[in-house]
Parts: sequence; C-alpha cells; structure tokens
Amino acid sequence: MTIVTDIEIVRQSGFNNIDALLSSGPGWNFLGTGARSLSYTFSVSSGNEASRGGQAAFSMAQQMATRTALSYITALTGIGFTETTDGSRAQIHMAAIDIADADTTGLCSWMTSYTPPSFGTTVRDFTAKAYVYLDNVEFRAENADLRPGGAGYETLLHELGHMLGLKHPFDGDKKLPFDDDHTANTLMSYDPVGGPYQTYSPYDIAALNWLYGRDGLGGTYGVGASTPYYTGRDIAERLTGTYIGEVIEGAGGDDDIDGGAGIDMAYYVGPRANYDVTRIAAGYVVSDHAGDEGYDLLTNIETLHFSNGSVSLDYEAVVQALYVGYFGRAADYNGMQSFQGQLAALGAPRDMSALAAAYTKDAGLHALIDSFAGSAESAALYPGDTAAFVKGIFQNVFGRAPAAAGLGFWTDAIDHQGLSKANASLSIMSGALANKTSQGLLDAKLINNKLAVASGFTLSIDTAAEVSGYGTKAAAASVRAMLGAVTASTDLSAYQSTIKATLGAMSGAPRAAGDLPDALHEDLPLTHAELVGVGFQNWEPTLV
Repeated sequence: MTIVTDIEIVRQSGFNNIDALLSSGPGWNFLGTGARSLSYTFSVSSGNEASRGGQAAFSMAQQMATRTALSYITALTGIGFTETTDGSRAQIHMAAIDIADADTTGLCSWMTSYTPPSFGTTVRDFTAKAYVYLDNVEFRAENADLRPGGAGYETLLHELGHMLGLKHPFDGDKKLPFDDDHTANTLMSYDPVGGPYQTYSPYDIAALNWLYGRDGLGGTYGVGASTPYYTGRDIAERLTGTYIGEVIEGAGGDDDIDGGAGIDMAYYVGPRANYDVTRIAAGYVVSDHAGDEGYDLLTNIETLHFSNGSVSLDYEAVVQALYVGYFGRAADYNGMQSFQGQLAALGAPRDMSALAAAYTKDAGLHALIDSFAGSAESAALYPGDTAAFVKGIFQNVFGRAPAAAGLGFWTDAIDHQGLSKANASLSIMSGALANKTSQGLLDAKLINNKLAVASGFTLSIDTAAEVSGYGTKAAAASVRAMLGAVTASTDLSAYQSTIKATLGAMSGAPRAAGDLPDALHEDLPLTHAELVGVGFQNWEPTLV
C-alpha cells in the first residue's frame, strides 16, 4: 500500500553517507506489490520525453554495454529489468541526445504521476518513468565507448544511479563533507579520485542497499518494506540498530555491531567459507580471512547472511549450553537447527537463567528440555544411579567432581524433591553462570570458554561430510575430549586450530582454520545423526 508521504517525503536512514545521496524520486518501490522488475527500452520511436527532442538510438555496442550495467545493478540490488521495443510501454528510456550544456556528458530526468486520493492517504495509481541520456556531440567519442572500465561506462553508471533514486552529494539539504565528496566514495560526485570505475563506490552501494535492500522491488528489505537495511563505511565504527529488526552490513573495517531489539541480520558479501565465526562472552566475532570486511563484534544479532546461505544465531547460545551441560559435547548440526526452531516456536527466553526460570511454568518448554533425559544418548552416558549422573554433569560443566555437599544436594533434589535430571543440568549451568563469588567467576570463565569452543565447532559445520561425520560414538567422544581440554585460561583464538582439526578428522577432510569449502547451508542434509545410539526424539519431527 502506497501513501502520499511515501512519494513526497524522502525516507532517511540517519547515516550521512547514505542520506546525502537520496533523491526524491522516481520512487520505484511504490509501484505496487506486484512490481518485481522494471521495463526499459532503447527505442526512440515512441514514449519519448515530451519536453525534449532530437533523441537518437544507442548503437548496438552501447546497448550491449547498457545491458551489462543493468545486469550488474540486478546483482547488486535484486531489481529485475525487462527489455521492450515498445517505447510507449517502457518505464526507463535510454537514448543519445545533444545536451545543451556543453560541459554535461550525461543527464537523467524522471517523472511520477498519481491521482490525489479523494479521502484518506492511499495512492492507487502511482506510475513513474525515467529518461537516461548520454551526450552525442561534445562527448560523442567518450560516450560511444561504453565498455566497462572506461569513462563512458562510469558516466552511464552515474546516470543510472539517478534513475535508481540517487542524487549528487553536493545537492539539497543533506550533503557529504567536502573531503568525502569524490568518486572513490560515490560515483554521484563530480570530483574524480581514481577511476574510471566499473562498479558503484561504497557510498552508492550503501544508499542502494537502503533503498532496495538487495532483494529488489517489493522485497522484505529496504524503503517501503518491513525491514530497513543499514550499511556502514570502510572504517572501524559502531553500528547500532533500533527497536525493530533490521539488516546491518559493516562493509569493511573492524565494526562493533549491535542489532538492538527485534530480529536482526548481519550481512556479509562473501561466501561462508571466507569467514571465521567465534562465540565470546559479549556475543560473536565474525572475521573475514579472505577479503577486507574486517573483524566484527556482534551483539543482539540473530542471523548471519553470506552470499551462499545463512546461519541462525537465534537461541544458539542456550542450545549449546543445554548440549554441553547434559551431553558434554557441542550440538550437532541437525540438533541445533531442530532446537532453535522449537525454542523459537515456544517463544522461549534467550538466556540460561531466564530459560531455567521458565522451565517450571511452560509445559512445552518443560517437555522439550526433559527430552534430553529420555534420549538413548542419556541412557548410554549415565547408566548408573543419580549420584553418578550428578558427577557426570559436574564433569561436563566444571571439569571436576562436585563437593560432597553439592553432590548430596542435587542427588536428594532429583531423588526426593521432584527435580528432573534435565532441569538439574539446566539449573547447575545457569547457577554457575550467575555465581559472583571468586570461585564462581572462575567457573563462569571456564563455562563460557567451553561454550565458545562448542559454538565455534557447530558453526563450522557446513558440508554434508561434516554433518554425517559428527554422527558416531567416536565422533561424539572426540568432541567431548576437545571440550574437556578447555580451561578458564584457554586462548580461544589459538584453539580454533583444535576445533578445525577435530572437525576435519571426523569428516575425513582435515583442514586449516579458515579453510572452509564453499557449501550452501540450505543444501546440508536434515537427516538423523546416530550420536551415541540416539533414537528419533520427540523434538526431531522435522528430521524423520
């Protein structure tokens, strides 16, 4: 639904490098929910701009280069473009023309039309057109050659930028600082630095992300959609979200990214294989070891998006805590996805202490957590009496046996006070994390290190061989040993090599840290992994 203010008011991001490039039109996002592509034409026989004459058709070479530019824009923005020979039906017109100003090499004009609503604010007949011209007199030779890498192609990208809704950074109320106003930052500038360019510069991309969210017209992200898209600069900076969900792209530099409230996504342009993802107490660290996106600290981010798939972080921390506490190992790929989905469906709390508190009040959560104790893996790990179970949990969590008082307390609570084994594991873990005594702080450091290693292990699983490889008793035992070697003083960065070696050994494909294959997460098998003789659980209906 388009309203009058959508058309008349420029929606700004609050980021000057974006807002300084936003124009008031043409407003392609507001054509209607059915508009997924824009039509364009090279025809000059119909549909020409009424106020201009003398249009000449692009040469075949110019047309081919323009199609190349539009394909690039599609890859960048998600907007589709459909060519038509009927100029009267086209929304975008390309032509050569003698531009009156002898210093102007290209020009773009646009127009919008709608009938003001007779009541309310909803606009039902919004249309838009844009006209892209290249000078064929003073700049004839330059514009005749539109091959990527030349000055003509950069001019074409500049004018297509106007067509997409970008303005000059020195026009209007919002402007770039003088030192930032150059083509290395934005092709919409008149001040050349470097070039000629055959791609848009960082500020252009940030503004196009804001407008179209990389998923085109009528998508989920961008202006007019449900989720804003923020893009930073190629410097170290803090990027903070709002009370709603958004996409945040650091775009280079060592960034501190806080999604705030809502369900937020951190966007990375490369494939998953290019990044290391590490859990720390404050959140997650994503480091680009193949490109220039830097080293980002993420908090309140629920999803990581890569060019070949996405990784969910929602509930990742609590699922790992449940696995480490109860089974002494990192979560497997299928178990992680299953528990994340079911915790989300239950609207469960996202931290251990709140989860422990909710356990007794939410029947669905109670049943989900208790399923740990009912598994065959639990029976195999804890075949003895309750005291042996408590000792096993303490070994998983603290790497030591419980004191006599603690052993007696937890054993009695399970045997005589109605405390379930699963809730005991949950309570021991959450209680340790909340303990502020000197020993408690040391225990919390150990636990957080174990959880970080477990997280790094599961987040590194991204091939079918690794999913199936982590499905045997031997594999589970090796992961327990890996976690058992973690201490409160373990260097988590150095331990990445141990994580990779453990994962590589069980998949039959040893690899160094950062040497991850390019595999789509969506293509990984959602098949059951026979970890320690686990049968299909009641929390695994999607895996059957």
